[in-house]
Amino acid sequence: MGGATVDATQPASAQVCFQSAANQEIPLSLVPGGPYASCSAAQAAGQDASPIYIVTSLAVTPRGSRRMGQYEVAGLTFSPPGGALGLDGPGATFSPRPSSNNYFINGNDSGASGYTSSGGTGTCLPSGPAQVPAISTGDAAGDTAITNTLTANPNRSTRYTGYGGTPSVVNAGTGAGGTGQFGGAWSSPAQLDNLVNTLANVADVTYSCGIGAACSPGGPVGTNASPQITYVDGDFNFGNGSGAGILVVTGTLSFTGNASFNGLILVIGQGAVSESGGGNGGFNGTIFIAKTHSSTSPYLELATLASPLMSWNGGGNSDIQYNSCWANIGNNMRFTVVAMREEMY
Repeated sequence: MGGATVDATQPASAQVCFQSAANQEIPLSLVPGGPYASCSAAQAAGQDASPIYIVTSLAVTPRGSRRMGQYEVAGLTFSPPGGALGLDGPGATFSPRPSSNNYFINGNDSGASGYTSSGGTGTCLPSGPAQVPAISTGDAAGDTAITNTLTANPNRSTRYTGYGGTPSVVNAGTGAGGTGQFGGAWSSPAQLDNLVNTLANVADVTYSCGIGAACSPGGPVGTNASPQITYVDGDFNFGNGSGAGILVVTGTLSFTGNASFNGLILVIGQGAVSESGGGNGGFNGTIFIAKTHSSTSPYLELATLASPLMSWNGGGNSDIQYNSCWANIGNNMRFTVVAMREEMY
């Protein structure tokens, strides 16, 4: 029986991978950064390219009728661009900055020693570069503005360590002078919103909040032993609690005091994070912020990314520590059905 092809220009024997962000299949030979020996090799190199598996099931009723189902399934891959704090878009702002001399953002991967999860996600196998930027911006203007903010009196530049010098602030945009890390699926509102929708469809817990009327957690936001995907449609007041897994917020995300989270935080929509007060909390993994929607009702999707915002009043002993295992925790949490067919006989 004939079937639809993923790409008619490729040979029928070509291996096919699944891209979670674009929600599509892609021939292995077309995965960016290749060639790769397999989808698994591409995924290990940090690409959005999950292996696709075929699952076959057979059901037999008491009357003898039978139905066979065949499903193509793939693990969802959510590997953010390397960086402890990513501010994607033009003219990124990090103001006010943390005032404490104890606060830090570290882009040096803490690896296995900084990973304490269980919950069926496996052991920590650090992936990607051992050193990434403490702060990644979407263009040169954001790079310059944030560097000036960190070096202003009192100079806190030595508290921002990682790739790219001191302070570790790097233009990850696709324009002149950028590293291109914010390219591909991370480069436009449409693609980023597609990633958000994919995560919303597989979330363990969903909160429906308004813009300008934040809601608060009604229960755990994941634990190290049981990380979860939490999706928030609107503003979210995380408070001074803790969590683990993937946290997606389409509005403004607010923290206070001793707040802590292990995993991947995606603030995609209004693209704003606010922390107030000192404390001893910390964030292990990656925080990624992008403004993809208008600030005024009905909050329509923008044609191009707007300026993201990170504001931090206080500081205390808080920190953002890059950890590749926590940043990529989503790669071990979900499988999705890519295609299916059933037959009765």
